[in-house]
Amino acid sequence: MTREDLLAAIGEIDETMAMEADTERKAYRMKGKRLLAVVAAVLLLTCTAGALAAVNEDINALLYRVWPWASQALKPVNLVCEDQGIRMEVVSASLRGQEAFVTLTMRDMTGDRIDGTVDLFDSETLWLPYDGSGTCTLLDYDPETGTASFAVYMRFSEQPAETDKVTFSVSRVLTGKRKITVDLTPLLGEIREAETVPVPGGIRGGSVDGDGVEVLNPENSREITVTEGVTLAGAGLCGGALHVQLRYDDIYHTDNHGFLALTDTAGNDYGHGELPKGIGTVSWFGRETNGVDSSDSWQEYIFTDYPEKLENLVLTGEFITADPYIAGDWKVSFPLKSISE
Repeated sequence: MTREDLLAAIGEIDETMAMEADTERKAYRMKGKRLLAVVAAVLLLTCTAGALAAVNEDINALLYRVWPWASQALKPVNLVCEDQGIRMEVVSASLRGQEAFVTLTMRDMTGDRIDGTVDLFDSETLWLPYDGSGTCTLLDYDPETGTASFAVYMRFSEQPAETDKVTFSVSRVLTGKRKITVDLTPLLGEIREAETVPVPGGIRGGSVDGDGVEVLNPENSREITVTEGVTLAGAGLCGGALHVQLRYDDIYHTDNHGFLALTDTAGNDYGHGELPKGIGTVSWFGRETNGVDSSDSWQEYIFTDYPEKLENLVLTGEFITADPYIAGDWKVSFPLKSISE
């Protein structure tokens, strides 16, 4: 990050922090936000595996004008926990008022399961008896040692008491992420009017109730493998809208997901169309034989605005898949006063 990049981003810190802190933890799949890019740059300059290093005076001076404690308050923790052959070290942490930072590393001591795509899968937690929300970002990955470094930010509803003992824990490590772009057009075949049914499973996500929404009947699934973990279940027309149905395998353990784009040969983008309430897709969990939701997720993409001739359109999918996460119990505890400002 250059001096100019940091100056441009630093002015957005306070506003971004306020909006993010009020969002529930489950919404924080937010890797790469500008706030965390700034924090990552600062933490990489202020922390080492053994102790805090000298800070670049130029960057520290820029940050100090807006957010002075972030560059000064990190205190060494240096506590280690190992489980499943993976070592976690909490390097440093800080607490100021209702806000806390934690920096940590994860390293596979037995193989090469941790790579540059590693993600803690929203399992990182600073355990305190207060409501809170937060986010985590991957700061760096060292391929020579197989070590990944992370920064965690959390904001609590109340100011923690310094007498509290705090535990930091991680329970999931997701690796092996793969990103692939696929031209789905040859897989669609002839697009015809299709049989539809009400959403057949438990709606995934809190903003869609599924009332009045019709989707392709999964019992007519074509089961065409797009890539590992992603299946094209079908495509068809319903009331003039183009429906494309995909299945993502075992999202509880892999976070498999994707996006579709509909364009014509001239490159015009027709987006995802619109459902009632402005929703362009609807997702649901399938049912196991015992009636319990499965971990596979169906997602239907509905396009309502496109040229009449479908043969002139190109459907492209961008998919991100991963290996099933590694479950473990990594945790360290320390007095809160040891990291308080």
